[in-house]
Amino acid sequence: MAHVGKALCMRLTLHLITAAILHQAAPDFVSTPAPPQTTTPPHKGPAIPAQGIYNVTNENGTVCLKANMGLQINISFPSASPNTSALHVVNINPNDTSSSGSCGKETATLILNSGQKTELNFTFSLNTTSNKFHLNSVSISAVWPDMKDYLHVENFSAHNDSLDYLRGSLGFSYMCRSEQILEVSQNFSLNTYLLHVQPFGVTGDKFGSVQECLLDEDDLIIPIVVGAALAGLVLVVLLAYLIGRKRSHAGYQTI
Repeated sequence: MAHVGKALCMRLTLHLITAAILHQAAPDFVSTPAPPQTTTPPHKGPAIPAQGIYNVTNENGTVCLKANMGLQINISFPSASPNTSALHVVNINPNDTSSSGSCGKETATLILNSGQKTELNFTFSLNTTSNKFHLNSVSISAVWPDMKDYLHVENFSAHNDSLDYLRGSLGFSYMCRSEQILEVSQNFSLNTYLLHVQPFGVTGDKFGSVQECLLDEDDLIIPIVVGAALAGLVLVVLLAYLIGRKRSHAGYQTI
């Protein structure tokens, strides 16, 4: 009995020593603070710009050009890494933007001045033979306080006189609710949102009949195709049910 008690005592002592060693070696996850966050969160660009309402009037005070749109300026510039570029994005604030311009028989111009720091010029051309118009010229002149930090220049300017955007017909207005990217030059582009413009043939203060852009038409086609597919599926199921029911009735015989 003494030998057994001694063995039990030694075994118990060994268990206690082992438990103590494991307790010292085990990490204390509860009391250890989490390491500080060192990853810089990704930069987020500005939100979708608000839609501005811009009109041009002729000499007698009547509206000759109408444009409702949200505008976002994109300027690319060389980054610190070799062979790469960065993008600077600026929204045009309608509350701080004035509109002016001129209207002619074949040319109409919209000039936007935003905060006395950005000037945008849009020139539309009308083909009097086909009665089709399009945006053929866009230019920008900008002076922003932080421009020298990333562009290394005091001001930025760009233009393109051979564009072919926003095509429409005389007497109609051009509409594109979807986002459009208008590439103007190698380092300058414009994003448009909720765009509705009529540079020629404006009657009164209202837009003419709408000609929608292909992007909006594609958005309408998708739900139509899906709806047609679902309707076809329902029709197939209904026909299969009716055929199956007819066959089951035909299988019965009158006794």
